[in-house]
Amino acid sequence: MFKQQQCEMTKLVPVIFPNDFVHKDIADALQQTVLKGSEIHSAGFISPLNLLPEGKSETLNVHADPETDELVIKMNDYGAGWQ
Repeated sequence: MFKQQQCEMTKLVPVIFPNDFVHKDIADALQQTVLKGSEIHSAGFISPLNLLPEGKSETLNVHADPETDELVIKMNDYGAGWQ
């Protein structure tokens, strides 16, 4: 989860990816491109069944923020149903 400041407001941006990738590699790549200037808010793992965040990213040394992360993940529009 990345944190961006926009017009004196904080926006949390979830990034969900397969376990084949490493948190640090994804974070570095995104912070050099589309998420320039953003900070890392939290990192961990989610269950594909209920999307509950948990755990910690070893490569970033950052824990999940279960309550906040769950709300942000579930409230985001991922474009499902768009044609």
